[in-house]
Amino acid sequence: MLILSCDKFSDLWDGHVKLLEQNWPDRNMDTYIVTDKPCDKSYPNVKILSAGEGIEWSERLKYAIEQVKTDYVFITLDDYYLIKKVRDKSIASLLKMMEKENIDYVRLFIHSKKSILDELEGYKGIHNLNTKCNYSVNLYSGLWKKEFILAMIKEPQNAWQFEVSLSKRANEYGAKCVMSKRKEFEILDVVRKGKLLHKPYYYFKRHPGIYNGDRDVNTVWYEVKLGIKTIIGRYTPGKPKRALKKVLRKFGFEFFTE
Repeated sequence: MLILSCDKFSDLWDGHVKLLEQNWPDRNMDTYIVTDKPCDKSYPNVKILSAGEGIEWSERLKYAIEQVKTDYVFITLDDYYLIKKVRDKSIASLLKMMEKENIDYVRLFIHSKKSILDELEGYKGIHNLNTKCNYSVNLYSGLWKKEFILAMIKEPQNAWQFEVSLSKRANEYGAKCVMSKRKEFEILDVVRKGKLLHKPYYYFKRHPGIYNGDRDVNTVWYEVKLGIKTIIGRYTPGKPKRALKKVLRKFGFEFFTE
């Protein structure tokens, strides 16, 4: 397991690791936090892997992947907090499926219904993905074949640039990608633009001791815009989507794709 991060987000590590140990204590995998700068933090069951200062996000990922000794790797981000119990057997069954069916990527987050195709034969709750759709392959928590994720890393890119490129590159690669609706790994999305979202902010209020940092909270208007962008991305077809984005850009909305 690689938990991708950097020094500027190290305030998220304690809470991430605490919930990981609480909800998936029996995970049968080496676990690393991937960062840039060396640090003095340490955890009993999680190692810190410092890739070096001044290199782009994708280069840190490549460095970390090259340290992985297994054929498959679980990738997640520092601000995706695990909030429900994970059955280790459920993840193991997905890995067996990947090996048997020659699957390159399993997305563990339901995102963009347009990208979800028919159910994979013989596997209830597992659906094929249409890699022609933007963000069908993304950086939400998921399982990757090591050789596939390495093939996705080409030039140095930040996390947002890399994620935008993933689906196109997966399609060109001819990757076999699927998504699970079984909710094996349920997360709380914590940060946007360096600030806490309101949902995790109130979660931390109800569960003291999870996050003890001092990040600001995003404005309600920002989260309204985020919700609008999500709806447009997931449910609006091509030409109307492009027209809507053109209009919304005039009101300060930002989109990473056309």
